Amino acid sequence: MKRLPTLCVSGSMLLGISFGASAANVDLMVSGSIAPAAACDVSIGSAALDLGTINRAALNPDPSKPTHLEEQRVLTSVICPHARRFAFVVTDAGGSNAADPLAFELHGGENHGKPGNLFLKFDTQSTKIDNKQGYATGSSNGVIDLGDATWGPATPPTEDLPITNGRYAVGFVNTPGSTDTPVPMKTLSVYLLVDTEIKPVNDLDLSADIAFTGDLGLEIRYF
Repeated sequence: MKRLPTLCVSGSMLLGISFGASAANVDLMVSGSIAPAAACDVSIGSAALDLGTINRAALNPDPSKPTHLEEQRVLTSVICPHARRFAFVVTDAGGSNAADPLAFELHGGENHGKPGNLFLKFDTQSTKIDNKQGYATGSSNGVIDLGDATWGPATPPTEDLPITNGRYAVGFVNTPGSTDTPVPMKTLSVYLLVDTEIKPVNDLDLSADIAFTGDLGLEIRYF
């Protein structure tokens, strides 16, 4: 099957959490290059994600359990000059966790290891394909040869699609529960849901502030 050249959109999600008195900001930035001429324009969010001030007292009082921060919603949009078929592959620059394919690890530097994880989903209710309701679907056999891949079933109306760390591609279809190949479209609008989990207090060194980063890449593949 002939495949069109790939458009790579690389984005970095820089997260910092301070357990002191200062506020913590999360910067979500997207950069990339467009090729070929008929490629789509992709954007992720428009400003920083602010996690606020996170003090020691805000962590889970049970030191053996993780802390889950408030879910963040990041608008993701694709605009194409004409209808294109594509899928997303989301990866962590630091690699994947074999024990948990849904985890995107946070890195706390040399002295703090990995203080937590991000978990991502595409929000079904917000998904719009050419201004009509759409549904996310995953490739069931990896991220290669997407035109010949097996897809689905797509999300039902009441469920969101968890995103794996580089293991599967995510496309979009018009029907819930569908096993169709992702449909060509001119526009896509969907919210990326970002859940942040901080490790249990027993697994953190809180003798000083902890700053950590996560580096996520969103790649769009045409097929």
